Amino acid sequence: MSSFLYDLGRSCFHRRKTTVGVWLALLAVIAGCVALFADSFQDDFDLPGAEAQEALDSLALTFPEVSGASAQVVIVAADGDRIDEDPYRTEIEDAVEEWGDLDHVEVATSPFDEMVSGTISEEETAVLVSLQYDEDVANLPESALTDLESAVDDLVAQLPEGSQGSPGGELFQTTAVHLSIVEVIGVIVAFVVLFLTLGSLRAAVMPLASALLSVAIGLLLVVLATAFFAVNSTTPMLALMLGLAVGIDYALFIVSRHRAFLEEGLPADEAAARATATSGSAVVFAGVTVMVALTGLSVAGIPFLSVMGIAAAVTVAIAVAVALTLLPALLGFAGDKLRPGPRKSSRRAAEAGVAHTTAVTGTAAHAEAGVTEAGPRTGAGAGEPAAASAGRRPTLAERFYKGWVSAAIKWPALTIIVI
Repeated sequence: MSSFLYDLGRSCFHRRKTTVGVWLALLAVIAGCVALFADSFQDDFDLPGAEAQEALDSLALTFPEVSGASAQVVIVAADGDRIDEDPYRTEIEDAVEEWGDLDHVEVATSPFDEMVSGTISEEETAVLVSLQYDEDVANLPESALTDLESAVDDLVAQLPEGSQGSPGGELFQTTAVHLSIVEVIGVIVAFVVLFLTLGSLRAAVMPLASALLSVAIGLLLVVLATAFFAVNSTTPMLALMLGLAVGIDYALFIVSRHRAFLEEGLPADEAAARATATSGSAVVFAGVTVMVALTGLSVAGIPFLSVMGIAAAVTVAIAVAVALTLLPALLGFAGDKLRPGPRKSSRRAAEAGVAHTTAVTGTAAHAEAGVTEAGPRTGAGAGEPAAASAGRRPTLAERFYKGWVSAAIKWPALTIIVI
């Protein structure tokens, strides 16, 4: 595995333009297929074998007219008026009769019907109109909502000034999950954390870029799957969250190891190949573990859970492939620019060390042994690494880590509350 990943990383590094082009072409092809063949999401949350699902199926067969979605319209009279008197009663009854002819409306029940109760308020200033649809919320088109809203507005326009009408109920429940500003904020926070951790703008962009590309391809594949399977609207969100998480994580493994090899003095192509061979093995193992866990959701035998798990597993697989191929190509574009440079304090310490060594050497030439200045170090500083003895300043990540550990030890209860 390591030798294969080594060759793969080196090949993608040297053929970086081809690698990036292949991934972008794949993205464009999938996007084109989505535009041509994609269908809408279906929020059918069936539970085969469950008693509740069997009851719903039996209801749909026995009483299909009450198995669909329902809606209610509240109509309030103007101040000082009674809702059961004209012109309210006449206008409402005429409107309810017209609402029964709306598309997908099975039954529209008048609040003044003698067979119903509890539809007129005790003060007789408001009524409740009930509508029953022939499909559930997931299968009703958007026009069903807009038609009812327009019909209510038309009724209110016919009533005396000050009257109010408001539709609601199951028909207006939001079942779909959409992208929001929260996801954008999460990406921005991830970039800030990467920048503070790595201390390099280029190094921070690479994990984020590879994760975004893998998520884009994964989400497009989920949307494309609607042409062949019933996919609910929650599936893209699960794929998005897991794709971003593992995409950034896996790419960060390789970028961090690559920079460590660069700091040791290796050439950029060798560092990228070794980073892919070493950290890439961990990426493959972690990715396979996550994919097995996600596909295990299908064991429950619930269709929408199976689709969600498989879609998320495919996105994770794409994140692994992007980290092992596209990321070495991006490292090739960066070249030696990702090599950590010496810090100012280290350079000053190194220059001071050279001057001190020269002085000691000159003195030793005229001294009998040069024991005092050039002798071996003893004491507390004898075991420190060369970089520390040269005055190497700790990185931001090291300072943050030490500060966090100190705070956790000093205030354990507060740390638990914060977490």
